[in-house]
Amino acid sequence: KLCYRHRPDLVRKRLPDSFNIQDVQQQMEKLPMADKEAISHIWSLFSAAPDEQRILILKGILSTCCMPQLSFLFDAIKPLLRIDFISILPREVSLHVFSYLDATSLCNAAQVSQTWRSLADDDALWHRMCEQHIDKKCTKCGWGLPLLDKKKRPNPRKPTTVFRTTPVSVLPLGTACGPTATSNSNTETSTDDALASNPSKRQKTEARVESIETASYPASQPLVPLIRRPWKDVYSERLVVERNWRQNKYQGRVLRGHTDGVMCVQFCDVAGILMTGSYDKTIRVWNMETGELIRVLSGHARCVRALQFDEAKLVTGAMDNTLKIWNWHTGQCIRTLQGHTGGVLSLHFDSRILASGSTDHTIRVWNFEAGECCTLTGHTEWVNSVRIFGDHTLVSGSDDATIRVWDLTSRTCTSVLKGHVGQVQIVLPSPKGFTHRFTPEATEAAAMASSRNISRTAARARPLTGTGVSPPGCATDDSPRLQEQADLTVNSNCSTLSDRPILMSGSLDNTIKIWDMTTGVCLRTLFGHVEGVWGLAYDKLRIVSGSHDKTIRIWDTESGRCMHPLEGHNGPVTAVALSDTKIVSASDDGDIRIWDY
Repeated sequence: KLCYRHRPDLVRKRLPDSFNIQDVQQQMEKLPMADKEAISHIWSLFSAAPDEQRILILKGILSTCCMPQLSFLFDAIKPLLRIDFISILPREVSLHVFSYLDATSLCNAAQVSQTWRSLADDDALWHRMCEQHIDKKCTKCGWGLPLLDKKKRPNPRKPTTVFRTTPVSVLPLGTACGPTATSNSNTETSTDDALASNPSKRQKTEARVESIETASYPASQPLVPLIRRPWKDVYSERLVVERNWRQNKYQGRVLRGHTDGVMCVQFCDVAGILMTGSYDKTIRVWNMETGELIRVLSGHARCVRALQFDEAKLVTGAMDNTLKIWNWHTGQCIRTLQGHTGGVLSLHFDSRILASGSTDHTIRVWNFEAGECCTLTGHTEWVNSVRIFGDHTLVSGSDDATIRVWDLTSRTCTSVLKGHVGQVQIVLPSPKGFTHRFTPEATEAAAMASSRNISRTAARARPLTGTGVSPPGCATDDSPRLQEQADLTVNSNCSTLSDRPILMSGSLDNTIKIWDMTTGVCLRTLFGHVEGVWGLAYDKLRIVSGSHDKTIRIWDTESGRCMHPLEGHNGPVTAVALSDTKIVSASDDGDIRIWDY
């Protein structure tokens, strides 16, 4: 039975030995004939001996070796004992071994040989790596990668350059900006189920699709197969973006056009559209890629304080006590809603209802399906923020320093959250599917990690002499990064993921608070701004806040640690918006800044 070193099928796969027998034969040629015959006889006896006798012969040789011979044996044997286990194990077992490696180790493994590269670049490994990191934080390493919105899909009515050999399901366009892959797959499933239950309908649909494809795509053109993108490329693209976020590497742009302070901003990365409302009574529509001003919407008599848009419409609220619904594609004002006795400070809508908060201390809920409007009263000061949560809940923040949770079915306030000592400027409930580790245990662990950071900072500030410890200047560049990763890992492992709804609020008391929406308990308070917080946005990885102190701060969502401050505005930052790759901020100086990572 041949061993690892002498199997013909493995000799071609593994690296050649550093011990070259040809050099030995050349040295043999220089010896006298009697010596050559004696050495050859010894080799032949050893080769013909069974395994037990070989071991016995080697023991006898080792007992007679002097130090120079033992040193030679040590240097010569060490590289020969290295085994390329990948060339021996079945591919399935090798892939299972590689599944325990992180992304850096997989990239290093891909540089060993072509065999290792084919395994390290396996699509299943990188798909699992993407599932572990994208749009969430890994519980092992503490890193998370951004989701990255898909680019806007082409118009399905126009012929495309990609041809399909299977029937194409026509998907309805959603009203929200950038429909997700999950919703599309659900639509396809329901469509297929409907066709399966009606065979005649399926035949008509397939015939219609076939006629559309025949009309759209000439038969003379060859079919182009759909190419699936490797998961390693998907991971690498998002890793570059996440590194830019962590290292604060961005490209900044400034959009100018408003003649007064900008109070509200929203953008859609998928469509490349940015909209801003200002004290100059106008709404401006911008092209995010080029910075070009697309359209100016005029109609409000006083400053625009709130706006929200989707693919079809734009709703704005202003200090002239009205809300306006626009077709932002044409600039036409479709409808004006009146009812508030004071200026409109905030608004939020979904597919059914529109909510607005006003300086008249009330919230009005406009139900377009039922064609009615109701008023919610309870706040004693201006209502600065309203957000619809789910189907029957609304949250609001006010200058009376409280946050209220409302039941839209009974039209009553179900809870009042108190904790801020200044006016609450913005309240954001967690979106659907948002998972987090904001628990009392996580809060305590974060506080302990923060105290350790303070202790390390103080220790580095003290002079270290005569203790055998390297001075602060001798620390390697990897030390802070490794410590940061360790802190994130401790925080990630301290509790399990929870999908309990939370609230984040920003106030003029300079703080950001995170609340348990069910119990009303304040889970965490973020300190860092030296003046009031006006703007707030967050996702599973980051929190972004804008303040009256003219700065924007980026926080880690789980640990609550301030990652980077952004400076550049010459006035208070009044609003911020966040996506996977960008921050857009508006300021009282009239500028809109895009921080592109």
